[in-house]
Amino acid sequence: MSSLKDLARKICAPLLNPLENSDAPYHYTPKSRGILVVMSVLFLSLAMGLAVFLPSGIERTFLIPVSVFGLIGLFGLLVAWLGSERAIARLWNSKQG
Repeated sequence: MSSLKDLARKICAPLLNPLENSDAPYHYTPKSRGILVVMSVLFLSLAMGLAVFLPSGIERTFLIPVSVFGLIGLFGLLVAWLGSERAIARLWNSKQG
């Protein structure tokens, strides 16, 4: 019986595979995942704040930054929740040196 995380990893495989498929050495610190969660929540709250507090009579082009910040926040949360240590390190571009 598969768990919810396994099912979500299968669904999000096209996003996770490029980050996890590498033989290059990496350096992972445990606080990297926590920092990624905090940054993703900040991006999502920025997107929601923009969507809520912008005047309603403004052009629809304001949806571009709202959607960009929202997608970055969602992507970060997905990688923090589902990604391996290699994916987190690769997202932060942490190379062993």
